[in-house]
Amino acid sequence: MGRTSLLLPALLLGACSWFLVPRGQSFLTATTTQRARRTAMRGFKEDFADWRSSLSSDEKSLLLKQAQKEFDKKFRKSEEMSKDLPEEKIESFSKILQKFFDSEMEDYKKDAGA
Repeated sequence: MGRTSLLLPALLLGACSWFLVPRGQSFLTATTTQRARRTAMRGFKEDFADWRSSLSSDEKSLLLKQAQKEFDKKFRKSEEMSKDLPEEKIESFSKILQKFFDSEMEDYKKDAGA
């Protein structure tokens, strides 16, 4: 008698949750969202690759060294850590990021409206 009294509420809860969870609609929206994100990411990947190829070897090595020694206290205090890329390189990279974020915002608005 004790087992059936515990089993009945669990079965009832499982049945209710099965009826309340939308199955078809969430699957379709997830598929369209993933497709849009793949497209946005592919565009970003190509733009980023183009930007990266425009860097000189000195600029690439500076970025690599700064990234590798990000958590080194001595390096963070050095002058090499405070060096920046030329302004036009930073500006072009910010345009690429802005394009990516705008694309993500559009996807978010589409998802929120659906």
